[in-house]
Amino acid sequence: MQKHALIIQDISCVGRCSLLAALPVFNACGIRTTPLPTALLSTHTAFDNPHRLDLTQDMAQTLAHWSQLPLRFDLIHVGYLAGAHQLPAVQRAVDAYHRDGALLCVDPAMGDWGKAYAYCDDALLEGFRGLCAQADLILPNRTEAAMLLDTPYEKGPDSPDKLLHQLRALTGRFDASAVITGVSEQDGYIGAACLTPDATIPHVRLAPQLKGAWPGTGDLFAAALETALLLDHSLEDACGIAVGFLYQCLQNAPTDHKEARYGVPFEGALGWLRKRILDN
Repeated sequence: MQKHALIIQDISCVGRCSLLAALPVFNACGIRTTPLPTALLSTHTAFDNPHRLDLTQDMAQTLAHWSQLPLRFDLIHVGYLAGAHQLPAVQRAVDAYHRDGALLCVDPAMGDWGKAYAYCDDALLEGFRGLCAQADLILPNRTEAAMLLDTPYEKGPDSPDKLLHQLRALTGRFDASAVITGVSEQDGYIGAACLTPDATIPHVRLAPQLKGAWPGTGDLFAAALETALLLDHSLEDACGIAVGFLYQCLQNAPTDHKEARYGVPFEGALGWLRKRILDN
């Protein structure tokens, strides 16, 4: 039976991030997807003064309609929220669909490069901590991991060992897993590290670091990793696939800031991802 994923994310119309990045990745590998949009933005926030439409009321009405349907999901992904006021709607979705073996994956979109996003306040941080406590898998970047754990953000090469153990403890579940993105244990390389319930040492997957900064890389990574999980890869292998997919995408990505704002040209790498996931 075809796998089915629920993606709780925003729609940024310009910039190849959030739902516009995630959905093609799932779909290319045969995963059926159902979005629950949290907000509509004319562009992502690296562009000045984007139009924003908060979809909290629409989320509630959508979930009310869905409650009349025999829906089930194999995976629930929670990403960008417009604010803490959306947490009740997200929790309603989690309560309804985190069952029958569905994986709850929380990607706590709160900050990057050592700084919290402007919209992220203490209430949203606490809300994401609450969602992480219910999750089967959490996928913060290094900034978000530090925020969740209330520890200082450290620049430069790092070891993810301590953070990953602390993140797994944050979930409050013995069977939960954690991934940190933006790991750079070696100069010139960057990637991700994961810790599963049966491991004491993290598995680190790295690729050569390319110069530049692009929106949507975290969304692409999470979608590739979650797709691999749904198609029966281990978390360690899924992490390596996602790192490799991003490296494939970024080799032809523009480095000029004005062009890079339009996101990663991932479309040409979807065939690579599909082959890597489905041929193994």
